[in-house]
Amino acid sequence: MATKTSDEVLAQLHRQIAELQTRGNGSALEARAHLEHRFERLRAQEASAYAAAREKAEVVDEQFRQLEIDIAIAENRLASELADDAGSYAEAVEAELHEWDAAIERLQTRAATRPENAREAAEAEIAALRQARNIAAERLHLMRVSSDAWQEQRDGVRTALDELERNFRAAAQRIDERRKT
Repeated sequence: MATKTSDEVLAQLHRQIAELQTRGNGSALEARAHLEHRFERLRAQEASAYAAAREKAEVVDEQFRQLEIDIAIAENRLASELADDAGSYAEAVEAELHEWDAAIERLQTRAATRPENAREAAEAEIAALRQARNIAAERLHLMRVSSDAWQEQRDGVRTALDELERNFRAAAQRIDERRKT
């Protein structure tokens, strides 16, 4: 047996309410007046169900997008760890930094919908994330211009990226917790 989607269930419920209302409209005036409050309540419940489904879909979409970004970050991290030369390493780190930019932008968008006090706190956290991202980019730049072997500079880049990730995860959790309160 196939599972119905939320949209299919809501469409079916909409049709059932419409059918009830049509049948009720064909009844005597007194019965119609008596049933009208029930139909209004059903329409209100339907609207509430639609709103809940949309909100849930937005949450699921956000989780999918964040998972896509996290996978891209992991792919780039793996590429950097497996790099045999400075050019390949730098390219993979640049790609990872690009994905971190996308993750921070998504967090910025989520923060923009918060009440003012929570939004201000989130903005401060996002500014710190951008700074951590820039530190990783600076470490990468230093690795590129260093006369030392690039493998020796890799640890500084890796540490900065790890710090960025820790800070991002903690900031995202705090921003999401402020949404719930």
